[in-house]
Amino acid sequence: MENMEKISRFIICGCLWILFLLLLQSCKSHDFFHQVAKNRKYTNKLYKKYLKTYGNASVIDTEGNFSVLWYYDNNKIHITEIGRAKIDSTTEYDCDSNSVINIRDFKRGCYPECLDADGFKSSFYDAKTDSLYEIDVCLNICELKSKETDCPVIKQLREHIIKYKLWEVEVVSVK
Repeated sequence: MENMEKISRFIICGCLWILFLLLLQSCKSHDFFHQVAKNRKYTNKLYKKYLKTYGNASVIDTEGNFSVLWYYDNNKIHITEIGRAKIDSTTEYDCDSNSVINIRDFKRGCYPECLDADGFKSSFYDAKTDSLYEIDVCLNICELKSKETDCPVIKQLREHIIKYKLWEVEVVSVK
């Protein structure tokens, strides 16, 4: 009888320990999704600021807590990397005016659709015509970096991703 009590206490303690671990994991997941939402809000705020200030802005935004924004100004590309809702780094490179991504040339259907992908968004404000040009594309950035495309805008985006290291994904091994 005494052994049965010990076994039942052991089982109850084990169940409580499992419930505690599940609760702890749930809190970590909630924190991750909170960070993702904060990062997306901060990224959108900066995106709108760059568009208003410089007349153009582009972003690669993932479903995680990391994104890359850039804009063109005075023959330079200005790149801002955002992680955990703060600016991780800013970089600028010289570029000629011909390399600016011209989204007015964008035609729907010239990029592959995908479900599990990062999002690319680009906007250009034309002050002369008071027009806002905007594209929002679902892309697999790793696949885009390794394959050629026929779409001029996506081809230019691919060249910029590679040349200016807009999307350098580090592989982290878990041991």
